[in-house]
Amino acid sequence: MWHLSYRPEVEDDVADAVIWYDNKRSGLGDELLFEYLAAIQRIRDNPRSFAIAANGLRPCRLKRFSYIIHFDVDGDDILVVALMGGGRNDSAFTLRNG
Repeated sequence: MWHLSYRPEVEDDVADAVIWYDNKRSGLGDELLFEYLAAIQRIRDNPRSFAIAANGLRPCRLKRFSYIIHFDVDGDDILVVALMGGGRNDSAFTLRNG
């Protein structure tokens, strides 16, 4: 059984993304949130199926939106480190790991 936890900053990452998309079109932020939650479930179902990237974290790309969930697996623990736009530089969140 996996134990899932989040860095405190992830809540702001998600809220910022939802607000950004809602400003583009009403309700689009909810669609992003739904897809984010589906991706979290994919991570929970099989976290080790995601390859480890050069930054030491595992990326999970959202299917429709240009965002990536970055997470770490240690034993039975999954730590979600960030939700970042696909074009963002890793340095924006790599100090969060650990």
